[in-house]
Amino acid sequence: MAISIVFMVIFFISIAFNKRIVALVLSFVTILFGSFLLLYAFAKISGFDALDIQIKGLIIIGEGLILLVITSVFISVQEAKKKTL
Repeated sequence: MAISIVFMVIFFISIAFNKRIVALVLSFVTILFGSFLLLYAFAKISGFDALDIQIKGLIIIGEGLILLVITSVFISVQEAKKKTL
């Protein structure tokens, strides 16, 4: 979970400095990291530990999707501002 928090902090820093590509890459990396955790739990771990890791993987995938939506809204707003100027 700490890795996803680090991804989110870097994501918001990149938005603050108007780095759109970095924000998109971080949102996709977060989704991939969550998918890796989910698939790893299905393949290698059994019992309640697998359930715990699967839930964390789903939460991280959800965070990545939220970051992707925030990035797309941010890019749309920036492009709209460029067109009006």
